[in-house]
Amino acid sequence: MYFAARCSTGCRQSSALSEEGQKDEEDDRKTHRERKEHQGIKYMAKILMMAGSTVVVLSLLGFLVLLLKGRAVTKTSPVLRSLKALGIRPSEAEQRLCRQRVWVGNDTLMTPREQHFFRALLRHTSRTRWLLCPQVRVADIATLSPHIRPRSRTWWQLFRMASQWHCDVVIVDIHTFAIIGAVELDDASHQKKHRIRRDILLEEVLRQAGIPLLRDRDSESLVRKVVEFLKYREAGAEEKSITVMKSTTKHSEHKEKEK
Repeated sequence: MYFAARCSTGCRQSSALSEEGQKDEEDDRKTHRERKEHQGIKYMAKILMMAGSTVVVLSLLGFLVLLLKGRAVTKTSPVLRSLKALGIRPSEAEQRLCRQRVWVGNDTLMTPREQHFFRALLRHTSRTRWLLCPQVRVADIATLSPHIRPRSRTWWQLFRMASQWHCDVVIVDIHTFAIIGAVELDDASHQKKHRIRRDILLEEVLRQAGIPLLRDRDSESLVRKVVEFLKYREAGAEEKSITVMKSTTKHSEHKEKEK
C-alpha cells in the first residue's frame, strides 16, 4: 500500500514536471518567434528607411543637375539672355531651342518630282509676265474675312487650319504682284484620307478667297493647264486694256468737241 501510494505520488509529480517543461518549451519557442518577428520588422524598417533615403538623395541630385544645367544655359545662351533682358519668360520649347540643336536645314526646297515640274513650268511660261513662287503658305495668299473677330477662338482655329497648308506654286503678276492662281501637283499621298480631307477644304478656302486652283496628278497635263490658263488671263487683260483705251479715247474726243 505504502509503495503503491509512493509510486502514485511520484507519477503525479513526474507528470507535473513534464507539463511544466512543455510549457516552458512553448514559452521559449513563442519568445524566440516573437524575437525573430521583431528582428524582421526592424530589418524591413531599416530597408525602407534606406530606400527612402536613396530616393530622396537621387531626387535632390536630379534637381541639382537640372538647376546647374539651367544656370549653365542661362550663362551660355545669348538668346535666353536677350529674352531675360526684355523681361520675357521663355517657354519650355524656347528653353529647349536654346539648350540644344533642334532644327536642321533641308537640302532642297522641293521634292525631285516637284522640281522637275517647276522647271517645266518655267520653260513654258513668260518670265517677263509671270512670277512663279514655290511652296507658298495658304495663309499668305488668303486672309480671314473681317466679320471673323480677330484673335478670337474661331479666328485662331481657322487660321491654324490654313496656316499649316502650302501650295506647290503660286502664280503672281510680275508687275503688280497680284495673285493670279495657285497650282497643286498631286501625288500618291493625296489618296490618303487625311490628304483628301485637306484637299477638299483647301479648294473651299481658295474658292472663297477668289483664287483659281489648278491641280492634277500628271505633271505634263498640269503644265498644259497652267499654260492655257495664263494665255486666257493674258487675252482677258489685253481685251480689258483695249476697252479702257477706247473708253479713254472717246472721253477725250467728247471733251474736244465741247471745246
